[in-house]
Amino acid sequence: MDLDIILLSSIIATLFIVFMIAVYREFSVMENNEYTFQKETGPRAGLVNFVGNLAANKSLSSEEKKVIYQAMHRNIADMESDGVYFDDTLKVIVAEQMEELDVEKPVKRTKKKSDTPL
Repeated sequence: MDLDIILLSSIIATLFIVFMIAVYREFSVMENNEYTFQKETGPRAGLVNFVGNLAANKSLSSEEKKVIYQAMHRNIADMESDGVYFDDTLKVIVAEQMEELDVEKPVKRTKKKSDTPL
């Protein structure tokens, strides 16, 4: 039983020493090299930038804004048909934005029932 405790303690101590050596090496590398900012790229960065621009209304063309607000209206309508209801203030804000952009209200979608049985 004592051998198990000694073995486990030695493994943990070894891992701690390795961790401390790695931290020391990293700090010494950071000490010698100056940090340079690199702009993040890729699909995740694109999505984060798009959502940030959407919230700040920066660098979006009027056509992109129209598409976004139409999608927002459609999604709100779909969610309300599923039983999720929104406060009227949100609907007023979306309506004002749509009027500001001269966006036509999207047509409500209805489910079509097929006449032929499966």
